Amino acid sequence: MAMIRSPRTPFHQRIIIGVEIETYSINVSDHKIGRRLSRPRPGLSESGERFSRDASIGSEYNSRPFTTVRESLFLLKAGLRKYLRGLYRSREDDQDYRVPLFVGGWTNRFAGTHMHISVANRKLSKQEATALSWHIHDHLPFFIAIGANSPIWDKQVTGKASNRFLRGSGTYFTPVRRGELTSVDTRELVFSPGRKTKPGTLEIRVFDSNLPEYVVANLCLVKAVCLRWLRGKSATNRMSHADYLVARQEAASKGMKAKLPWKREWIPVKDYFDRFLWEHREEFDAMDIPEEIYEVLRLLKRGYNGSRLIHDAVALAKKEHPQTWQRRFAKRYRTGLSHLLSGNTLQDFSQELLAPFPSTERVWLGRKRGSIDE
Repeated sequence: MAMIRSPRTPFHQRIIIGVEIETYSINVSDHKIGRRLSRPRPGLSESGERFSRDASIGSEYNSRPFTTVRESLFLLKAGLRKYLRGLYRSREDDQDYRVPLFVGGWTNRFAGTHMHISVANRKLSKQEATALSWHIHDHLPFFIAIGANSPIWDKQVTGKASNRFLRGSGTYFTPVRRGELTSVDTRELVFSPGRKTKPGTLEIRVFDSNLPEYVVANLCLVKAVCLRWLRGKSATNRMSHADYLVARQEAASKGMKAKLPWKREWIPVKDYFDRFLWEHREEFDAMDIPEEIYEVLRLLKRGYNGSRLIHDAVALAKKEHPQTWQRRFAKRYRTGLSHLLSGNTLQDFSQELLAPFPSTERVWLGRKRGSIDE
């Protein structure tokens, strides 16, 4: 009898990433922003995903593990769309429900996006996770700048890109040295040994809560580093621990306007971005990246991350009417989120918020004559 062999896992599917997203909430009846629990209607969750209560912020969405970038964008938006209870038929006359607000901070609580990395077809050992963390560690300041999304703190517009990181780093994601990895869940990198129903993972805790497009763009960058490690290549960047600590603060304070060290040279984040993309061009080429995510990468190259979008939208609402700006912003955000989670784009979302949106017509990624999206 002929032996049936299982098909070999494509290279880019050998790194599996799941996400946890903590969220504030908007009450649909009065558009108040707070920490009340958001939940979809009973019975809507799929196998592998979970809608749960977070003790600090209120709501948390746990995705199923993603094997491809295209899958992650589709399933993440499909999963988060279930929070929009008004879209579903029901016998209940339920108008008092809440939709998520994906920001890292609003009052004085922290909302983050945590990524859990595992390897297909085998258990990720602590030794392997430590080797992988060696590759990821010195890119964390870059990830902080890219993923910043908390310009609001204590209901005030600030000049900082990630208030969540600046205020919570000493408690919830304390820095570690390169090659240092523990299972203490308040570090910026954490090894989770796993259990019967969950594989061992390396967790990254530095990202702010964010819209799904930005989460998936961040996931792409993380996956590129992981695939390079899987190929057995050397890490692309190195910095001293002293520079690393300074770079973390710089990234959280200034976001896409920061300067970060690339092999001892302090350069603007946009230049770091190009060098990162070029060094990982083989990995990006291996991944099946949809055009929507390349567009988000171009926006990031223009300096338009989640923090910039929220800051501009809030500043406009506050200028229009200082007394009711939060409810104005919340109402626009709720409408924009409904459009975004129904298959529309970040540009459609920003238009609902009345926020300015940059052109990406002449933006290249990596090198001008060898853009990775061509």
